[in-house]
Amino acid sequence: SSGINAEYGGKCEQEDTRDLLDTHIFITRFYQKSDLRTTMLYICERQFQGVSNRSLFTGLKAVTHFGRPDFDRIFEDIRSCHEDVRKFGVFVCGPPAMSDSVTLSCSKITGKQTFSAYAENF
Repeated sequence: SSGINAEYGGKCEQEDTRDLLDTHIFITRFYQKSDLRTTMLYICERQFQGVSNRSLFTGLKAVTHFGRPDFDRIFEDIRSCHEDVRKFGVFVCGPPAMSDSVTLSCSKITGKQTFSAYAENF
């Protein structure tokens, strides 16, 4: 599915002429952030992204993360950074459990600002 995500993400980045998208990709196979392999991949990714403004793994401008996302924290950060935005659309592609987690986090943070989840499950 990562190829599909990269292809879809690339199309979205090309069409985002107003810089509205904030895209993040999570590689969740790496469970421990302190694992040496994960640390080395992280260092390589950050270095490459700093030089080329693209992900080493996807070729996208999207930020690539290693490990499982903390959706509550992510959405809180987004809300804080974009206080003038009232509606957020959250697209998630992954297993049903992840979609459920995103939907729950969206419903918990929705207040003056609305977070709506859109899922593609596999």
